[in-house]
Order: sequence, then structure tokens, then C-alpha cells
Amino acid sequence: MSATTSAAIVAECVQNFITAMDSLKLNMVAVDQVHPLLSDLSASLNKLSILPPDFEGKTKMREWIARLSKMGAADELTEQQARQLHFDLESSYNSFMAALPTAGT
Repeated sequence: MSATTSAAIVAECVQNFITAMDSLKLNMVAVDQVHPLLSDLSASLNKLSILPPDFEGKTKMREWIARLSKMGAADELTEQQARQLHFDLESSYNSFMAALPTAGT
């Protein structure tokens, strides 16, 4: 994978993390609002070969997608669930940023 392709995928991952976190802050908590955002994030994380299969962000997003898949489209996350998802997204984002190679290495 070229550096340009990797950079584009990293940018896509960052964008998907931020979009998902922002949507929760805007109280977009219906399953049909949250599920596509997490699916997009999961797909972009899976494209990045530098992340191991057991990377925290991949694991957490798979767990959340599975949980949301059992709910109806109009169902909404409770305040506790939304808060936990935001925490998991933030934690995964921080792990993601830490996993990226630093410039010059």
C-alpha cells in the first residue's frame, strides 16, 4: 500500500471517528442514525493494514454494530449507552492516533 493511499485511509478514519463522536454530541442516538456511521468507521479501520485485527477500535466497533443490529431502526440508545459509545469512540480514536507511525520513523 502506498504512502498516499495510507494517508487517505488515515484521513478517512479520522473523519469517520469525528463524525460519529459529533453525531452523539448532537443527540443523534437512533439506531438508523448511529449504525451507518459505525459501519463506515469499521470499514475504514479494516482498510488500514497497519492496524492488527484485534485493534481496540475494530473490536469495539464490531461489538457496537452487533449490539445495534439486534435493535430496531427507530430504537434509540439510552443516555448511558450513548455515553458509553462516545467513551469507546474517544478511547479508540486515541489508540488509533497512538498506533500511527510518527513522522520520520
